[in-house]
Amino acid sequence: MIHTMHRPPAWAISPLLIFVACAIAGAQPAPHARVIDAALNFTALQPGQQAVAAVELEIDDGFHAQSHTPSDPTYIQFTIKPDPNSALTLYDPIYPPGQVETYGDLGTLNVYTGRIILFIPFEVKKDAAVGPMTLTGTLRYQCCDSHACYPPARTKFTISTQIVPIGQKIETQKPDLFQTLDPKVFSHLTPATQPSATQPTTAPTSSSGAGPAGVTIFGFTLADNSYGLWFLAAFVAGIIFNAVPCVLPVLPLKAIGFYEASQHSRGRSIVFGAFFSAGLIASFGVLALLVVVYHKLAWGQLYSSVWFNAALCIILLVMAVGTFGFFTVNLPPAVYSVTPRHDTLLGNFLFGILTAILSTPCTFGLFVLVLTWASRQPAVVGVALVMTVGVGMASPYFLLSAFPEAARRFPRTGPWAELVKQMMAFLLLGSAIYFARRFLQQITGPDGFWWTLFAMIVIAGGYLVVRAFALSPRSRPRLIATSIAALMIVPSLAFTRYAINQPYEWKPYTPEALAEARKSDRVVLVEFTATWCSTCQYLETFVLHDKSVVAAVKQRDVEMLKADLTADDAPGWPLLKQLNPVAAIPFTALYSPASDQPTHLTGIYSADDLRNAINSVH
Repeated sequence: MIHTMHRPPAWAISPLLIFVACAIAGAQPAPHARVIDAALNFTALQPGQQAVAAVELEIDDGFHAQSHTPSDPTYIQFTIKPDPNSALTLYDPIYPPGQVETYGDLGTLNVYTGRIILFIPFEVKKDAAVGPMTLTGTLRYQCCDSHACYPPARTKFTISTQIVPIGQKIETQKPDLFQTLDPKVFSHLTPATQPSATQPTTAPTSSSGAGPAGVTIFGFTLADNSYGLWFLAAFVAGIIFNAVPCVLPVLPLKAIGFYEASQHSRGRSIVFGAFFSAGLIASFGVLALLVVVYHKLAWGQLYSSVWFNAALCIILLVMAVGTFGFFTVNLPPAVYSVTPRHDTLLGNFLFGILTAILSTPCTFGLFVLVLTWASRQPAVVGVALVMTVGVGMASPYFLLSAFPEAARRFPRTGPWAELVKQMMAFLLLGSAIYFARRFLQQITGPDGFWWTLFAMIVIAGGYLVVRAFALSPRSRPRLIATSIAALMIVPSLAFTRYAINQPYEWKPYTPEALAEARKSDRVVLVEFTATWCSTCQYLETFVLHDKSVVAAVKQRDVEMLKADLTADDAPGWPLLKQLNPVAAIPFTALYSPASDQPTHLTGIYSADDLRNAINSVH
């Protein structure tokens, strides 16, 4: 009986992998445009020199791209964004004017067609070092045909050149590429500005677009070139990931797996731990490629897919039922030969993948900073950094796998061990209910969902007390069980009451709602959240609903907009991706009437941080 409960069916895991593959495949837009040339107007550069980069894009026949000034603000704006470069002061890009065209099914649009050339003016810093220099960046656009529009695409460009000593001869090049450029361009340009990260742990962004000068974490200042410290921060972030709420569903799996690993030798237990770690780290590597390098997904965006979310709920529900002991029938031996188990290499590898996937909705301050820094680095460095987060997350389990004798001290049979596993099943069931929120609250309503989840916790606590009284006549076990149940129920009741308290009249975010709110010369707060983001729920409950924050909002007459990203086509996604290079949530933007660039608060921040940000906006 005990062994069969330890074998979750193969179909409890394989749907997850199938839906991940489908979501990734669906996130890759068709290449209806491509960069055909990217060059500077000089053969080399000198310190203090002004120059221009040109990027030529060709759009396929029969297709068009929304221009930089689309006819409707809800359309995807064509943008080119150079990556930060410490040797250059970057200026605002120069876009060609769009063409006004009419398409039968789409109406009249402002678009780009055929070949277009975009310019990036810049100035070489006077202290720039002599030697090779590379300018890179990303074009973001949305291609359409005459009937429909396709998912937004991103295309990278790279320009390699040399910075040479002052006085060394350089020449102009590719005049045809620059023939439409006004030579007086530098007389009216200002340095390009990147959105400034004003979270208390982040230094202001430089006006040159070179990125943050440094970030202070736990009293240490991490400059952009502090590679060792950034990798250490990534490792620490991974360790912290083991304590975030999203990973709680796999804790029962880890515990059961550790019980089974304890029946083997130390060497075999370490191998199991290594395969679990490999699955976890590899998953972080794949996510790094999709989020940091190719920009195919935002961090956690898989959860916005209805099918992926549904598959995850089903998997957690099946695991809960199995942990309760309902899969105790004897199946044909051939089934067990393909069923992933905690004492098989494949089973541990798959559980590592599941652990990584469940961790992605729970981002926090340190991890968001690490992810942002990774997005500014070369692909190899960025991917290695995010995989280091996976190494940190896997390290505690791998260390424990080296000491299987520790698990042998825990009882694996008997009624009390059975009760422990049943309480783990309640945890899995509660997690399934949480991730099913987008479906359940259509029936229960937002408040009813939280009461439904609380009811499950009450049932679990009541079950624990009833079983403890049935298993032992002694007062001590009964008192312990009652105390644990109280610790489950009382804080959950307090959280539920806080969660359903809505001190604001939230307005749903749309580009039109934001534009209208900004016309009123009021401070505007945009909260980016999602039902699958547990960290977002924590922030909204304990930070945005804090009494001091509510008072500041009312005093400053702040307009409150909520950008709910639960759906993959939510209107808030384009703005988040524009403001945040990795589009990770939680994320809050504060717009001032006096500035086009909002103040950012990323990851987990405190009520004092938000209140001070509101009061400092002019």
